Amino acid sequence: MGTKTPSRVTVSVDVHTPPRHTADGSTAHRQDGDSSNTHAPRPARPGVTPDTVDVDAIHHVPALTVGKIGTTTASIPPHTQTTLTLEQYRINATPTHVPLDANDLRLHKGRHYADLHGGGVTQVAVDADTGLYRATRSSERIASGPLLRRDPHTRVWHPLTDADTATFPLTEARLQPFRTELDFSGVEPGSDGLWHHDGKRYVVIAKGAYQALQDLEASTPGQPVLRIVKAADPVAADSTNIYHASRAGVSLAVTREAADTWVGVAVGLQGGMRRSAQARLTKDMLLERYHPISEAFQVMSQSHATYEQLWSKARELPDASDEKTRALIGLEVHLLKHIKLEADFVQSCVDNREWLIHLKTSGLYRQELHTFRKERVQSLNRLMVVMDLRVRPTIAALTFDSFRRSLTHLNKKLKLLDERQTVIDQILKDSRDSADEIIELNKTVPGHDQVNGNRLTLYLRLLSDNPEHPPEVGTQSLHAIKLLTADIDSIPEAEHPFALIYALDCLKEDKLHIASLATSSSPEKAGYIREILALIEPFEQRIESRLNQQYESWGGDTELPGLDQDIDFDFVPRQPATSETAAPPLPRKMFRTRQHGTYKVLIGETETAPDGNVTINVPDLFSPDAPPQRYEKRQGEWQPVRPAVAPASRPELIREANRLLEDVEVHLAEAKAKEARNEYPGEIIRYLGEHADHCSDQATALENSPGAAEDPVMTSLSRRLQAAGAALIRGGHTVQVRMYKNRQVLDIMRLNFLLDNAELTATRTVVRKPLGKGSKKSFLDVYSLQDRTGQAPLWEAHFHYDNEHSPALNFRVKGGHLKTLEQSRLGLESQRRDAGAGRPHLGIWRETFDGKTARKIFDLAAATPASPR
Repeated sequence: MGTKTPSRVTVSVDVHTPPRHTADGSTAHRQDGDSSNTHAPRPARPGVTPDTVDVDAIHHVPALTVGKIGTTTASIPPHTQTTLTLEQYRINATPTHVPLDANDLRLHKGRHYADLHGGGVTQVAVDADTGLYRATRSSERIASGPLLRRDPHTRVWHPLTDADTATFPLTEARLQPFRTELDFSGVEPGSDGLWHHDGKRYVVIAKGAYQALQDLEASTPGQPVLRIVKAADPVAADSTNIYHASRAGVSLAVTREAADTWVGVAVGLQGGMRRSAQARLTKDMLLERYHPISEAFQVMSQSHATYEQLWSKARELPDASDEKTRALIGLEVHLLKHIKLEADFVQSCVDNREWLIHLKTSGLYRQELHTFRKERVQSLNRLMVVMDLRVRPTIAALTFDSFRRSLTHLNKKLKLLDERQTVIDQILKDSRDSADEIIELNKTVPGHDQVNGNRLTLYLRLLSDNPEHPPEVGTQSLHAIKLLTADIDSIPEAEHPFALIYALDCLKEDKLHIASLATSSSPEKAGYIREILALIEPFEQRIESRLNQQYESWGGDTELPGLDQDIDFDFVPRQPATSETAAPPLPRKMFRTRQHGTYKVLIGETETAPDGNVTINVPDLFSPDAPPQRYEKRQGEWQPVRPAVAPASRPELIREANRLLEDVEVHLAEAKAKEARNEYPGEIIRYLGEHADHCSDQATALENSPGAAEDPVMTSLSRRLQAAGAALIRGGHTVQVRMYKNRQVLDIMRLNFLLDNAELTATRTVVRKPLGKGSKKSFLDVYSLQDRTGQAPLWEAHFHYDNEHSPALNFRVKGGHLKTLEQSRLGLESQRRDAGAGRPHLGIWRETFDGKTARKIFDLAAATPASPR
């Protein structure tokens, strides 16, 4: 049996009902039941007479009876709304003991009261928008009653009606917040009686200048209304000098009286609310509103015609001539002004959309707005082309001043590209099928990546002591950035991980090398170094992000590339977007080359000789017009083509050999110092490898010198040089092993290097420990990875399984993780939480196990029994 619900409940409450605004802008009380009770007089309480009424009292109202609502909707009376009139604010008690002040108000207990026509008083407060007094209640923070006007003869107050034209004087205090610094003394106003300056309009009141906008909604044929605004507020930015209530900012409505004096004017209806804009729109008003926009369009069209004329003249002038430079400067200035006109015009179209779609169809409005935005993008493209033409003669020389001028130019282009991208984003947001149009618009100008790549090249050149000879550092980064921004999408997808990982290592190595130069550089070069590091970092982050995305698409049996992975394949690059008529690009090869003990990945164009020998030409990214670096295959590896070297005499060979041998210990000591400074391992290996190569090359020169085989000194030196080179290589390997054992670094590729070099042991310490519940339940195996020397624990490998008896290699996809000893105590999601919270972390692809690495760990631990904990 169901519980019986009481049919009636009686509740006694004290209610002080606040007013609320109705849909038409009037104010109404909340009502329950019959609205006829709203104005019913309250019974007087014992001992209370009208003369002793407390105007601030909250009175007890009759009990509310809440009854069970019937099922017939017809029994429910429609909800009615009653416009709040002045009667609802009238207090039938006048504090006659309080005299009227100069404003014909009475001050009682800190509140102002106005005597009303017909008797009684009402509390009043100043309306912030109009400066007039409005009826209110003591419980209200913002006055909600009707506006009032004073009869100066009777000193009583009446409600302001629509027929009233409420004006008030413009005092200095009221005008001061809006006053500008402009002085129009001696300047004649325009035909409209306003002063015009820099596209804005101003009124002059008591010698002060104030920016003014036309308030079309408040204006009538007999009374134009302007809005005085603050120049810094968004509302003041309209290019057509029209007031839009939807834009932020304070304003003061003013009108001009017959005596040519300006007064404030109340623009509200009774109750202070404005009429609905749509309710007041007429065809004549729409056309009147459209007139400034039409004029702005005509100005913009004339500006474009002027651009065409200026461009046609400048194009015919001789290149690099002073006359052409002056013409391009004038054209550039004109385009800047034209783009400002376009931006203001488009913003005006957006601001006035609400009524423009009544003058035009909604579809036509969107089509025209789309066209105007595209034209703005094209104007920005034209501006950048003109800028390039203007500065080209001044930056051609290889000088430090030229590099600095180029940077200034590129920084300006970046700002234009940002503005351009904002417009493109707006186009794509409003029309997602515009992608093909955007591709066409992008064909004529370089993008952010190309500009930032050029900036990086210039900053690297500024690090050099000779402007004609760029520094050795940075070349790897330039190749890596070119790979990421220009070539990667043309490379077979299966090769992406290998290419990206090597590119990332190149960026990291350059970053550490360049950062290490800051301590010994001048303040000026230290500033260049900061700029270089800031430019490299976003590209580094993009490669990390791309590797993470690729990893997310891999299965658990996918093998990550090893550090010794060979790369050697051909591809055909895409046709450049900016050169449709150019010849098809030549096939390219991505290959790995060993230089100074480390491998680098490069991309070059292949050249096949008649005898079938293949040479790869890699361009000099510092000097694209310089001869490329050539590579040939020797002993199974791609190596630089060695230039012919003039033979040295026996004394010269012996002297150089002795010098190299003496420096071996110095180089080994320097490598340890670099390790102590925690420099990038690859840079240390490169440093030792470079000197090892010098020893090897000198040994070869000794062996190939005439009579070397019968010369015991030459033979001995050659053997010692070979041994010294091997010692340097071993030293680099030792440093690499030590640095790869850093407990705080999680990197599956480094782990593979240590496993392949038998530097680790593995022990399973947790066997299928159940974790979680329901769909999140898994079984955990934990392997401790220890340093073979001393058995100190370095990391832990965690593997999650769906079933307790699943084979070892059947761990969940993305369910195997390398963890630091600290992370292993924080739970499975600790690394991902770090990533989500923006805390320092490594890319997911660096910390997650692939099948090949997992098998190595399982095999290493197979002979050791599990030791559950």
